[in-house]
Amino acid sequence: MNGTVAITGVTGDVGGRTLGMLREAGVPVRGIVRRPEQARDLESRGIEARIADLGDRAATTAALEGVDRLFLVTAATPQQQVHGTTAVQAARDAGVQALVHLSGGDTAEHSPLPWARAIWRIDALVRSSGLAWTILHASGFMTNLEPSAPAIRRGLFPQTMGRGVIGWIDTSDIARVATTVLRGGEHHGAEPVLTGPALLDGRGVARELSAGLGRRVRYVHLPSRVFSGVLRATGMSSWQAEGLRQQFGRVARHGRDGVDVLTDDVERITGVPARPLSAWARERRAVLLGEG
Repeated sequence: MNGTVAITGVTGDVGGRTLGMLREAGVPVRGIVRRPEQARDLESRGIEARIADLGDRAATTAALEGVDRLFLVTAATPQQQVHGTTAVQAARDAGVQALVHLSGGDTAEHSPLPWARAIWRIDALVRSSGLAWTILHASGFMTNLEPSAPAIRRGLFPQTMGRGVIGWIDTSDIARVATTVLRGGEHHGAEPVLTGPALLDGRGVARELSAGLGRRVRYVHLPSRVFSGVLRATGMSSWQAEGLRQQFGRVARHGRDGVDVLTDDVERITGVPARPLSAWARERRAVLLGEG
């Protein structure tokens, strides 16, 4: 497979990074975006773009015409399952040969997390699609710690995960794996689980932040409903805040649905070890500490 790779979610972290890495490697890429201004931005950088809402099967099929491989990245919204379902159907309609899906490390049919249930169902559809496929099960994103930046600047990391552990991963490592898999062109139903190099509880995250930022950060445990209230106070929707309360207060805290798995799949696939959270924090110091 030497043709075009299409990517959804290119305005997000993993999709955008993967697009950039593939382009640097000389792979023809096409960004699938929702809005004309997003398409114009890509095209101004010499990147092919097509406009399609993932809720529209016909439009998405047209956007995927002539594509060999699709990297499917869907946003955690109430429409996620619909968007993923439409994209898989459209890929099949458009004659796409292989599909790589960005899934989660804690997907489960009966998960209390709406996005984990949605991705579980998208995974099932990918497996039965008749296409060649690979599913990437990524652990918790380190970038999801950035909303805690105001507290981190005060030396605090408030969370509700307690002693539950997560294999926090840098999104650049996820993008490196996706790029390697998409360039390799071999998709035989592999489902690697992508994690960082260590399982970290709340105190472990605080230690890594301290090491990376060069200043002490202390973990502060919050009851799950207080944690949800703090999220709502930042302007987060009730749907997302409740999902995060369940994610950290139930799934992570009690090690449910494979959230506490640790692997070396990043290094096995790319040849480079996954980055520790301390290195990520050092790189994101300006964001986390409001500098610059």
